[in-house]
Amino acid sequence: MTATKGGVMAGRPATGQTPVKSFRPPPALWAELERIAVIEGRKTSEVLVEAAHDWVRKKIREHPQEASKPGA
Repeated sequence: MTATKGGVMAGRPATGQTPVKSFRPPPALWAELERIAVIEGRKTSEVLVEAAHDWVRKKIREHPQEASKPGA
């Protein structure tokens, strides 16, 4: 927390990064993600983001009617 005028506390300053998300992958899956990241010289988080993008695009192709609905 940082103080502002009048001593009122403000929230954490913006970092310019997206919010952190977490999940609990099975150990074998995590080990494969780490292995691939090392081979490619990338961060594990970058590999995960790429995989998530690929999965979402795949699901949109499989269900194009659903993806075009409002709120989807």
